Amino acid sequence: MRTLKINVFPGAINIPIWAGQEMGFFSRRGIDLEIVFTPNSVEQLTGVAAGKFDIVLTAIDNIIAYKEGQGEVPAEGDTNLFAFMGSDDAFLRFVVQEDITSFADLPGKILTADALTTGFAFVLRRMLALNGIDENDIEWMSTGGVMQRWQSMMEHPEQKGTLQVTPFEIMGASKGHHVLARAADVLNSYQGIVGGARVAWAEENAEDLSHFIAGWLESVSWLYEPANRDRALDILAEKMPQMPRTIAAAACDVFFDKATGMRRDGAFDMPGIATVLDLRREFGTAPDDLHGPEHYINTRYLDAAKHT
Repeated sequence: MRTLKINVFPGAINIPIWAGQEMGFFSRRGIDLEIVFTPNSVEQLTGVAAGKFDIVLTAIDNIIAYKEGQGEVPAEGDTNLFAFMGSDDAFLRFVVQEDITSFADLPGKILTADALTTGFAFVLRRMLALNGIDENDIEWMSTGGVMQRWQSMMEHPEQKGTLQVTPFEIMGASKGHHVLARAADVLNSYQGIVGGARVAWAEENAEDLSHFIAGWLESVSWLYEPANRDRALDILAEKMPQMPRTIAAAACDVFFDKATGMRRDGAFDMPGIATVLDLRREFGTAPDDLHGPEHYINTRYLDAAKHT
């Protein structure tokens, strides 16, 4: 059995990993997963560059940023990163406090992000621009990854909004949090979460990586089957006992929507990656240093996974 260390953000979106472990989709391919939860993108990306983790599930913009030396902080180690499979559009929602009823209420208010130089913040900045709000009229605060931002908004009502990932927008409803806009409302396509790794590590561990991908894809396909929903909710209840089953069910409805849910085949949304690059060219630090979408992905391991 080969142990792979995988770094992820906390949340129900990790259900394919948990289901894959529970149902043996990874172990029967000789893969054991050690899961490490990250508080923010900086620790995740600097960690994988330093060799602390083998695989990350992260926004593809993070892969691009650190590969091109545009991360929130300089990263020591191997920043030759790439994405090996696509998952979803990150299910991004702009969630605000109860007293915010429109974008016009936002000037002078606090909005939170993981890091202002990362893609999710770029999405929020475009949302503001399209609604006539000057981002310089916003007070920006960095409060960490999605779970940390949700907790911070729950505890600090002066923090008026942030981009959230399902199911945190549902979990905040008890405090009056509501969705002001969805990323899908303003972006024709967007590649959000991908699987990523160091190029050198992948080349040295090609079979293990392909086996991981195969286990992931089998897990996602299993989760799409209605007959498996109750078992999936049991797994979420075990891993996230604080989450009511009704919220877990609503999250799964989003994650496994046949039209907009997680990709069963692990394919990349190439126009979506182009959108990510367009946002980075608009809001990033060195737009001329960027390449085309193909520069940041490699489908070799995904292709191999489909034959294991």
